[in-house]
Amino acid sequence: MPSPLDLRHLPPPLPMERILDALDMLAPGMRLAALTPHRPGPLLPLLEQRGFTWRIDERDDGSACITIWRIGDAATLPPDPRHGAA
Repeated sequence: MPSPLDLRHLPPPLPMERILDALDMLAPGMRLAALTPHRPGPLLPLLEQRGFTWRIDERDDGSACITIWRIGDAATLPPDPRHGAA
């Protein structure tokens, strides 16, 4: 997977807009990872409506790393070493 998009320096709502723009170009079977300034709560219902699922890793500094993929692609993801499943 490519390096995550680092969106931590952007003010709201730019991180959410950049993620949604990147998802429009996401090829089937691929994942998108993004670093955000905080947990991207307002983004989550939009992802669900568009047929995506996600995993969020919150960081000690308050930022978060969100990994996003299409719901049908979940079987292609490697297991999360912390949880034993994607």
